[in-house]
Order: sequence, then structure tokens, then C-alpha cells
Amino acid sequence: MTESLTIDKLRAIIEMGDEEFEIESLRRRYHIDPRNSNFYMSIKRLCELGEIKRLGRARYKRLKKVKPIEWWSDKVNTEPLDFYFPRSYGDETEFGFEDILEMYPGDLIVLAGHSNGGKTALALSILGENLDLFDKTPVLMGSEYTAADGKISPKFKRRMERMTWVEWVKDGQPRFELYPVGSDYEDYVQADRLNIIDWISLPGDFWMIDSIMKSIKDRLGNGVGVIVLQKNRTSEYGEGGERTERFADVYMTIDPLGYESKLTLGKVKANKTTATGRMWAFSVVDYGANLHNIREVKKCPNCFGKGWKNNKPCDYCDKRGVIDK
Repeated sequence: MTESLTIDKLRAIIEMGDEEFEIESLRRRYHIDPRNSNFYMSIKRLCELGEIKRLGRARYKRLKKVKPIEWWSDKVNTEPLDFYFPRSYGDETEFGFEDILEMYPGDLIVLAGHSNGGKTALALSILGENLDLFDKTPVLMGSEYTAADGKISPKFKRRMERMTWVEWVKDGQPRFELYPVGSDYEDYVQADRLNIIDWISLPGDFWMIDSIMKSIKDRLGNGVGVIVLQKNRTSEYGEGGERTERFADVYMTIDPLGYESKLTLGKVKANKTTATGRMWAFSVVDYGANLHNIREVKKCPNCFGKGWKNNKPCDYCDKRGVIDK
């Protein structure tokens, strides 16, 4: 570059390239004379202006331009969503989460549970309850619902048919969109909609889960996200550990409870009353399609939730560790 190198010209060059760059590679690419002191002075000045930052020896990163948010604007919706949680239509039992917590645009729900514990039944119930939550149709994706060839799973189709309380097709039009996505889930999230991902699989790369969850949350806009995670029976969190809770607005875990399952409320950002730590027992009927006999439970006062006392099974709770509240 033979003409005079100004800070504006250098700024334009940096904005055309990669987010991260090495200044010597940049200099060679644009034929900037290594004796041009203005080049290095401009790099220093852009750092001082907060437009780039130094990552290491001769390596820099272009910073995103941000504007102050009009937090005072009356255009910001501060009202909670009219969001409905799963319930049983067979015996009219329910969790009652609507009276316990609030959901807002951009919120993320995490369902972390053991295999065959009812995660998919819960996820599909949330879908069925909130088909008309937004103007745009909900999005459902994940390996639970499509086969390797991209076609619908017969097991999923059977579940839908047995959820007779839901009208999945209305006036000849499907009421949600199904995507055959088994990876890079964050790239397919649709803004301003209900997005359900069942389930996120990261074989051996569990450390990536919080960055993936943040990407999903960032893409939701005014929508709501529900992600399902696998959880070991003895673990407190889903696969990925405490990282899985960082960007969640509501965190639920599902554990085995004899022939039933136990749902525990974890992190809740917007609660109306006491929420974290409360537990519910439920069963799944109709071959995994519907919820049944939902009721709140509490730790057994005799064995303090252990299921055993004095090295013997607790008779008070039948070794379950909880009793009906």
C-alpha cells in the first residue's frame, strides 16, 4: 500500500477481514510497508478507542459495535407470557407451575432427566399446550422425532396420535414445524417462536454445552426455548454439569421414582412463590404419550429422603424417599 495509511483506511481493512487477526499477516496481505510507523500507531489507537483488543503477541480481535439499549422505552414488553405447562388430561392432575413461576420472552427452559423418565412426554406436552403462544408456528427438532433418513419416526407419530387432547393439524395446516436436526441446533433456532430441542447430544464435548445454550438463547428473540438433556441417575445436573444451568431461566430435573418419575424444580429466575427444591411425582401412560397422576411430594420425614433408615428399607415411604405432600 503506497498511499498514506490513515486510521480510517486501516479501520476499513480490519472490518473487511476475520474477527481475529495477526497484524503481520494483515500488513503483508495489504502490502503495507513494515517501516510505516503510522500502521502500528493506528493499531495502538484503535485499541485505545475500544475498536480492537490485543489477544496476545501480535494477535488482535475486532470488537463488535454496540449501542446503548433504550431500557426506558415503553415499547419493552414487561408482561409475562400466557405460558402453559404440562398437565394430565386423563385424571385432571397438574403441576400447577403457572401459579409458581412466570415465563418471559427470550426465556429458556431446561429439562434434564434420565433415560425413559418422561422427558419427551413433558416436551411434547409443552408443545401441545402452547401451539398458539406466538403468531408464528412452533419449531420442534431433535433426534427423538426423525429417523436417520430424515423421515418422521413411527414412535413419534404414534405418540402424537395418542395425545388426543391436542389438535395437531387445524384447517388442514400443521400447527408446528418439524426439523430433522441432530447437531448444530443453535443454527436452526427460529426467532420469536417456541423452539423445542429434544435432545441435545454432545458425545464427549460436554464442556461446549453452555456456549451452545447461550447461542440458542441469543437467537430466541422474543420467543421461548425448551431444551432436553440426558442426565445420569446419580447426577444433580444434566450432561455437562453445572454449565447446563448457567443460561437457564427454568431448570427441571427428572429422576426415577420406582415405577414413576420425580420432577424437581431447580433454578427459577422469576418465581411467584417458593419454587426451587419443590418436587412432583408423575407417571407416563399410553406408551409414553401422556402424563398421569401428577402430584406434589416432599422428602420422607422418617428417612429424610434417603429411602433407608438404620440400614433397612424405610416402610414409611416404601423406600421411595418421598411421600405425597
